[in-house]
Amino acid sequence: MADPTPQQRADYLVRKLENFIRDGKSARGMSFKTWQGLARAELTNAFADVERQLLRSRQDVTARRLILLAATTAVSIGFWGMVVVLDHHFGLLAAWICTAAGVVAAVVAGEIAFRRLAARYRTIARQKGFERIEDFDQQLKRLETEIWLKLKRAKERAESGDD
Repeated sequence: MADPTPQQRADYLVRKLENFIRDGKSARGMSFKTWQGLARAELTNAFADVERQLLRSRQDVTARRLILLAATTAVSIGFWGMVVVLDHHFGLLAAWICTAAGVVAAVVAGEIAFRRLAARYRTIARQKGFERIEDFDQQLKRLETEIWLKLKRAKERAESGDD
């Protein structure tokens, strides 16, 4: 069974949020904070599912690459090792081929390590970006509150000056 498309996921989330609104109806309606919390939880679950699937597929690809590399390296070294055992004339060629197989294995292992470090760096950078956005949002809320209070004081002064 294939995974749902992004469009199908979006439709599902929209239906789920509609149900939250309809099920939460009362005489006053559902409060925005309640709806926001439900929506946040549902979106968090959806994003976590996508990330799990992505991680699983990446791990599968990496595991297949490692298995293919290990098998290729073992076959190359084994074949040329056997050639050297049977006939010593190909000893230098076999040594170069075995060395090349080892270098390829080391390069692939290094690439995997580099990709992990790069992914970790991207994750940290993304977290810092979200933290900056959150900090900016908090600053905007504080400024909005300050402006609202100043406006309220100005109205009070204007009203008290008119009396």
